[in-house]
Amino acid sequence: MTRIRKQPLSKQHDRAGFDCGVAELNTFIQKTARRQDERHLVRTTVLVDTDQPERILAYYSTAPCEMDYPHPVPFLRIARLASHQSVQGQGVGELALLSAIDDAATISRTFIAIGGLVVDAKDQQAAAFCEKYEFLRIEEDGLQLFLPIQDCISLMEV
Repeated sequence: MTRIRKQPLSKQHDRAGFDCGVAELNTFIQKTARRQDERHLVRTTVLVDTDQPERILAYYSTAPCEMDYPHPVPFLRIARLASHQSVQGQGVGELALLSAIDDAATISRTFIAIGGLVVDAKDQQAAAFCEKYEFLRIEEDGLQLFLPIQDCISLMEV
């Protein structure tokens, strides 16, 4: 059984070996994520096998954003989320999403009040995946969803 650990993206991670099957998501982790982390534009977190900590099994990137809810409120946005093809269908993407939800809950409890977690799903399948975790579509059949902070906290207290 693979033991998985969450870590901030670093030089030690094998970004070139990551392949989720989506060129845009591969290019981001391979060429852009570290540079954006260093500039404090996004924060990329990786899930790794504890026996091979350089191998990225999944990643997600988060950034602050603001939404009208009904007035401007800060939120945490999942900018990207992907899992390596070799682990797809094994729950690693789910762990990445739950980790991002936990990050939002931690930020709200510890640092600053936020309204919740926002995600821009890449397609309807990704949106349906988020809806399993009670994310709400902002517009009917739209690809932008959010999870209110109370729900983020409740999910992490289970």
